[in-house]
Amino acid sequence: MVIRKSSQGYNIRIHRNNMPGATRIRKYKDGSTLTTEHPSSYDYFVTVEGSVVKKTNSFKVAEEFYTDECAKEYENTHGRQVIGKHKMINKVITTREDYPTMSDVKDDIKRFLDIRSIKYDESSTKSDLIDIVNGLNPYYGLEW
Repeated sequence: MVIRKSSQGYNIRIHRNNMPGATRIRKYKDGSTLTTEHPSSYDYFVTVEGSVVKKTNSFKVAEEFYTDECAKEYENTHGRQVIGKHKMINKVITTREDYPTMSDVKDDIKRFLDIRSIKYDESSTKSDLIDIVNGLNPYYGLEW
């Protein structure tokens, strides 16, 4: 059972080993599959891209290892969603600070949209992309 997954769309997960020794095959809409082999012992394990990279009986150890793996990909490594502070956009937790602005370069704005599987036209201008971002942003226009 997955008990924590990356808040930024990476395939990094903490699992509770409720099926010791089992092999789980996930099939995705695009036809790809991901096979995860559950350890025959240990209460928790961490996977990166489906491969088991850490086995432990301590949730604390699993969470610390998970956080270290997330830190290799992005700065916001806690992985938890906080109601009222985060918004989920296509399974990616997004904080107020994550939303790009006109001061960001076009490639960073595209990356923000790509991670969240938001479609845009390749010929879109930077202003067009910011309009899409602002449509997603619950904080847009609010003074804090």
